[in-house]
Amino acid sequence: MKTKLLKMLTNPQVLAGVLVLSLLFACKPKENPAAESETAVEPAATETAAATPAAPAAETPTAAPTTTAPAPATGDATPAATPAGALRFDAQPTGSKTKMEGTSTIHDWSMESAVIGGFMEVDANFPVSALTDANAAKPKVELFMPVRSFKSYTKKMDDVMQEHMNEPKFKRIEYKLTELKPKSAAGSTGALQFEAVGNLTISGTTKPHTMPVTIEKKDGKLKVTGKTALKMTNFGVKPPAPTIAGMSLIKTGDDVTITFEWLTAQKAP
Repeated sequence: MKTKLLKMLTNPQVLAGVLVLSLLFACKPKENPAAESETAVEPAATETAAATPAAPAAETPTAAPTTTAPAPATGDATPAATPAGALRFDAQPTGSKTKMEGTSTIHDWSMESAVIGGFMEVDANFPVSALTDANAAKPKVELFMPVRSFKSYTKKMDDVMQEHMNEPKFKRIEYKLTELKPKSAAGSTGALQFEAVGNLTISGTTKPHTMPVTIEKKDGKLKVTGKTALKMTNFGVKPPAPTIAGMSLIKTGDDVTITFEWLTAQKAP
């Protein structure tokens, strides 16, 4: 038997036939796996439908589920009670803006956001009272800016910024005030100047940060404006250096300037 098999395998005509059959099988069109998957699913779906009994005709219709609207991004989801004698001013959905500016080896860059959330708890005479009253100069102020809300002129730059700031893990830039140091003279009115002392959190790193701010109360609203400089590396953020064809041709400067306008108002009774 083995001798016959060896003779057949060494026969040129037999080998040629085997080669032709191999080529034919190799050239067979590949079946669509998606079609196979769909075909396999259909019977199961039919069985499930057949197994499920029809609902009784006299059954009372079920009311549609009630949906709850998400809390606005500009305020706290569950605000704590305001201390007695203090007034709470919440961030408004419009009227605020932030601009982030920096440099690179090719050109200067900037990103902007129209979202600043947070709140202020102050006395009835704030900000005038903060010029002379040490307690009034220590209001509770917390604000935040969503990292994803900052936009530039290209999506690529937005993606690079979010990546370097680890946006999936650290969603916000946050600032909590410790105290206000008056710069305007006692008795001044209108737009008043202060030195804001507090803690700034970027990409999960919190650092003490002091910056000049202007606070003005007008038409029942409080508006805070300011401008401050910082370094990315102080907050553990590595300045982006995008590569082109594997070469780092662009380097971003470490220094960043942030300018902001924050509008808050009391909640309507």
